[in-house]
Amino acid sequence: MDGIMSWLDSLLDGSLVAGGIFLIIGVVGGVLLILSLVLDGIFDAFDFGDGPLSLTTIAAFTSIFGFTSFASVGAGMDTPAAAVVGAIVGLLGGAAAWWLSRLIRSAESTTAVSGGDLIGVEGAVVLAIPKSGLGEVALTMHGERVSLSASADAPIARGTAVRVIQTLTSTSVRVEPVHSGPAETDPPTDQPNPRSETL
Repeated sequence: MDGIMSWLDSLLDGSLVAGGIFLIIGVVGGVLLILSLVLDGIFDAFDFGDGPLSLTTIAAFTSIFGFTSFASVGAGMDTPAAAVVGAIVGLLGGAAAWWLSRLIRSAESTTAVSGGDLIGVEGAVVLAIPKSGLGEVALTMHGERVSLSASADAPIARGTAVRVIQTLTSTSVRVEPVHSGPAETDPPTDQPNPRSETL
């Protein structure tokens, strides 16, 4: 009976209603945060760039604000104080989410390479390339080791130095061996033939 009366008192003074509202805000923010991370690119129309107003940052703030305020109300704080605490913690959480998203995108932009960037890059075969099949090569781009599937016109053994001559897909290339010295060629035609002089 006392529990029911406490619940009714909370309902009448608004704390239960405020707590419920904060909880709903937190749940909505959490759902948006998960969707923005899992379905990256789907909600680009709602983004305001990569700054503090990106969808990920706003969703993180909303979620943390709602759950923190809800917990504060449950701890006995009045609604205004709970909202202030939730806003402060939410701002800190949103700033952390913004920093992490910038860090991740910076890393992605640093390691990302285009097909044109790969042409002429030298590396080594780490998985032998068979005839009419795929092997694997290791390249160094922007100071980062990149492993790609590779094919070639002829079999290439593991450890052979190779050069990229064509980008097939975002994860596969065509390579050729890098010759350590000048390739052997036929004698120049303008050189006298010793046999012809003796005839």
